[in-house]
Amino acid sequence: MPAHASDSDFGEGLDTFIVDIAKGFHLGVTSLGSALDAALQALQQSPSDPSALASYQAILSEYTMYRNAQSSAVKAMKDIDSDIASKLR
Repeated sequence: MPAHASDSDFGEGLDTFIVDIAKGFHLGVTSLGSALDAALQALQQSPSDPSALASYQAILSEYTMYRNAQSSAVKAMKDIDSDIASKLR
């Protein structure tokens, strides 16, 4: 799992509506990422433990859904902004 950006440097120097939406998801992604790392470590230590596998799969699913929600929210706002900008031309 890649290192997670700290709260202090996420979107630093950027002040846009879309970045604000992404920042809103950042705390959840950070906590889910930490939980995912811990679940992966537990699974690696005991790969035959069905509860460790179930825990990892559940957290991975939640992390994936959260990231998809973040991506969808940002994309929707980007599309709306692009549509507005194209109508101004």
